[in-house]
Amino acid sequence: MYPYDSLRDYAEDLEKQGKLIRINKMDQDKYEMSALVYKLNDRLDYKAPAFLAEKTKINDKVYDSPVIGNLLNSFGTVAQCFGVEKINDNQGEMYDAAVARIMSFQDKEMKWQSIEPVIVEKSAAPCKEVILNGEDADLGKFPWIKNNPADGSQYISAGSVILEDVDLGKNVGTYRMQVKGPRKVGVYFTNQSHGYKFMMQALERGEESVKVSVAVGIDPISWMMSSTRLADLGEDEFSISGGFRGKAVELVKSETNDLNVPAHAEFIIEGDISMETAEEGPYGEMLGYVGKKVWTFEIDIKTITHREKPWVYNLWPGIGGAYLTLPWEVGQFTKLKQIMPNLVKLHTPPATASVVIACIDKKLPGEGIEAGMMILGYRFIGFSKKMAIILDKDIDPTDLNRVIQAVGTRWQPDPASLVVKQSFHIPLEPSSKEMFLSSKIVIDATRQMESEGGPETYPYDNRTVLEERAEEAFDIVNKRWDEYFGK
Repeated sequence: MYPYDSLRDYAEDLEKQGKLIRINKMDQDKYEMSALVYKLNDRLDYKAPAFLAEKTKINDKVYDSPVIGNLLNSFGTVAQCFGVEKINDNQGEMYDAAVARIMSFQDKEMKWQSIEPVIVEKSAAPCKEVILNGEDADLGKFPWIKNNPADGSQYISAGSVILEDVDLGKNVGTYRMQVKGPRKVGVYFTNQSHGYKFMMQALERGEESVKVSVAVGIDPISWMMSSTRLADLGEDEFSISGGFRGKAVELVKSETNDLNVPAHAEFIIEGDISMETAEEGPYGEMLGYVGKKVWTFEIDIKTITHREKPWVYNLWPGIGGAYLTLPWEVGQFTKLKQIMPNLVKLHTPPATASVVIACIDKKLPGEGIEAGMMILGYRFIGFSKKMAIILDKDIDPTDLNRVIQAVGTRWQPDPASLVVKQSFHIPLEPSSKEMFLSSKIVIDATRQMESEGGPETYPYDNRTVLEERAEEAFDIVNKRWDEYFGK
């Protein structure tokens, strides 16, 4: 069905493939959904299905608006979003297929292709099926999720915040949003985000508030654009989404402002962002730890429009693949490849956002440490990483078992390490004593040459020998795989 026009189209495809389960009712007052997400990850890992809860109990009230989650738990589901046709459970193959597909959307100058969005009439926009104004625009009518007992309250965790600035241009970004009342939510712009720059620009002009619309439950490619940073400051994320889709994103004008929003969204929340700030949080963040309370802007809600019986898309950050970040990773790789010709692959495991793993075609002593320094020193990547693991080209960085084996057998902590005592880092880091600062390390887990302090001869591991000297063995097994299982 690629390209998917809506969250529901994508979910329907997953269900047809047996990758989505429906659950009649869940008790989130007892954190049943949260426990399910952890257990799906523990027991099934990348084979864990998405789930849709038809009814949810929250604050002793049962809601019949469905809640959907765990959508992007494997490289197979990610590849499916980008139009890869042959999907299987081999994570390495699906990663490579998705990366190849994503790279096809770049031109020779490494710019993402784009297709301008189209504006549709209100009558053609499912997000306008129900329109709530004034006191009827009540967030309490919908099952926003409190992920765990330490969170400050319920959160709109998968909102795409849409802004437009007369000087800077457009921005669509995902920022955590704490539900603070029937018509009030906090919105946390970190000071490195494009949204924060938009707010500061408006503040400099003396504006008292900023118009905003928030889309919840949108098509997977537009969601990808919202939750990564592929677009430069002011670029139109929906145009780049169109380029990835090969088809324009359909937008419709908001009810109370001039912002155009995804026509097939589950919800559109419209309002004004006040320049005054208020305390927000805590919240379980993407590094898997409960973030501190912060001071944030707030949105005063004017209107909510939604589909009939709208779906709430909820994230559990730090568990599985909450965000569709692979294109961001590919963009980082293609930029680094221009200055690092020996770079073969680059990967950040979805559950460990502060670790980056790279494999290189090593030819000379010192290249492992040098590669780690260049990756951590490249602000586009390094600002969010505190560990760079560098591997030989025979190790797939998406295969974490082989990564750990390489670290355990090829790495000597001395001298194959480089510690940076202090560097700029994301403020979400739970182990940092001072916000925005962290020490960092390069782990050179490449085979160490004798001149680097390694042994005179370095043995190959068993699998590498098999892959390089008996490649036909794996081809035979791949061809006969179904036959082995009687299929």
